[in-house]
Amino acid sequence: MKKVHLEDLPNLRSFSSGDILKWSSLENVVFNHCPNIKKFGLGMIKESQLKSILITPNDEVQIHPHTKLAYLFELLDDKFSLITEYSVCNNEELDKIFYNLQSSHFTNLQILRVNNCNGGMLEKFLCMLLKRSHKLKVINIEECSLTLPRFNFWDADDKIFIQLTELKLIKINIGMWFFDDPEYIDLGNLQILHIIGVPSLTYVFDLYPHKLHQLKELIIEKCEVLLTVFLNHFSKAGPTTNFPSLGKLDLKSLPNLRQIYNGHLEFPSLKSLMLAKCPILKKFTTGFADSNETLTTDGKSFFELNEIVFDTYDNLVCVISSKTLQELKNLKKLVVSHCKELKIIFNIHQQISCSTHLLQQLCELTLIDLPKLTCIVNKDISMFYQNLELLQVKQCKSLNMLQVPLKLTNLEIYDCDVLDTIIISNEEEEVEDMRGKLTFHELKDVSLENLPSLFVVFPFISEFPSLETLKVANCCTMISFIEDSKALEESSTTNCFFPSSLLVEKLKILYVINMNVEKLWHWNYPSKSFCELENLILTNNNKLFSAISSSMITRFKNLRKLTLDKCEILTEVFDFEDDNLDRKIHEILSQLEVLALINLIKLNACAKYAPTRSGEVPNGDESSAISGRKSLAKSSLSMATHSLILLQCLCGSFSNHD
Repeated sequence: MKKVHLEDLPNLRSFSSGDILKWSSLENVVFNHCPNIKKFGLGMIKESQLKSILITPNDEVQIHPHTKLAYLFELLDDKFSLITEYSVCNNEELDKIFYNLQSSHFTNLQILRVNNCNGGMLEKFLCMLLKRSHKLKVINIEECSLTLPRFNFWDADDKIFIQLTELKLIKINIGMWFFDDPEYIDLGNLQILHIIGVPSLTYVFDLYPHKLHQLKELIIEKCEVLLTVFLNHFSKAGPTTNFPSLGKLDLKSLPNLRQIYNGHLEFPSLKSLMLAKCPILKKFTTGFADSNETLTTDGKSFFELNEIVFDTYDNLVCVISSKTLQELKNLKKLVVSHCKELKIIFNIHQQISCSTHLLQQLCELTLIDLPKLTCIVNKDISMFYQNLELLQVKQCKSLNMLQVPLKLTNLEIYDCDVLDTIIISNEEEEVEDMRGKLTFHELKDVSLENLPSLFVVFPFISEFPSLETLKVANCCTMISFIEDSKALEESSTTNCFFPSSLLVEKLKILYVINMNVEKLWHWNYPSKSFCELENLILTNNNKLFSAISSSMITRFKNLRKLTLDKCEILTEVFDFEDDNLDRKIHEILSQLEVLALINLIKLNACAKYAPTRSGEVPNGDESSAISGRKSLAKSSLSMATHSLILLQCLCGSFSNHD
């Protein structure tokens, strides 16, 4: 049939009294004065096959003028029948969908995104989708509320979510969890699951973990009442379960999470693990992030793991308890912070050779606020994290020994009260080749603060050809930056903090704060040491009589900023006594832009010279012999030629000479 003409039929409700008629060849439609026709009363048709349509106005039938054809026919080729990706962001849009809903709508849908929708209309929409959207692969629901207690899955003919690969639920309020029923839901193809900000959620799955064999990424965050990930169906421990595909697992801000699964879990493909702010979690799995340090891992997991982050995990006693610690061959980053019961990072149970190579891929280690940590590894291993680049240790009050490799690029140690020993891990043959010298070829930044028990930073004579920034602060017992037998002998009388063997060719920024040193500099460094220094800050050094000698000032050709603050007994900035100054002072410090002299209550001269036999100032530059505030500015400009742009002078003794 190619043509249908219906006119003046006041009682017509439907073209067919049985099943909905599907037109295959209809091309022309005339419809006039049939006031009681029902929605989709003329059957199903593809709009594209129609060549002519004549539908006269009909006041009796409440049909929107833009949807007359869609009211009379269920259109098989409209956009909602063919659509594969759909996003909805308000309830009004959902109302429009239901007003024109057809049985063919959303049957090809693969991706659904819902934002800011609430109440019964959203639940009705989702129920409709679950029954007809068998191709659905991605569901993202964000900032929505679902008030009904549960969806009626039993109306569905088959299991739902069979094709689902990604499910993200973010900031939603729901009366009862509805993605957990194994009788009606099949998540066997699920690869990505994010659950963030679902406040009423007490568990995630009411099924055994082994059914999630395709799961690659699991993130659960900010679910305040979550007790477990998998419900416990066993009176004792559940069977061992393997997650063969899981590569990323994040559990964050779950204050009531007690367990993940009541049994042993294996993670052969896990690459990234984060457990953060889960304070009462008992264990991650046996021997790993476990409160029982006597148990060990089974040696079947974590071979692919390259990043671990543990934060605010109060029951954590050790990160991993292993027989030989061979599992973490690919570990690159480890961050452990705010774990108040942690005693040891790597707990090795069996005897292993001290030359065993372990954690050779680890390049970043961060340990913060671990008050009970006593050691990183419980065995004496010289070949331990040899390729580590970044080492950050802060607020580890019980740690007394730290192993440092030669390939470091950044070193930060803060607030470690009992730390008194730093051990350099290195190859034995490397030490022999260097004849007792150790070279940190890549080390660029060193920060050491609040280490009251550390006597010497680096044992042995050490060289730092790449060091650019050095900060040493509040280390009250530290007498030398590096251990040099000759330097230590000298320090008994001169207290020279940087001994003569120190090589720092690229150092640009140097902080020395609140240190008990009388003298910083030696007169005989390697030729290039300190020559690139640009910023020198000396603060709260209450035993320091002078800041810079002539042997050092000749090296400071690139110095741009010099700050001296709260050095209580400092009397001179530049001390040339007993030194031979072989050039005029204005040729030195030519790059100096800022000279800040702050709270130096004993300062009485910017520079002190050894008088010549005639009693004259060297080189005849009388303006450089400074005794008062007025001549200080003149002298400073002379030393820095024309580049000095700022001079801060808050010094007590200068006012006595004005």
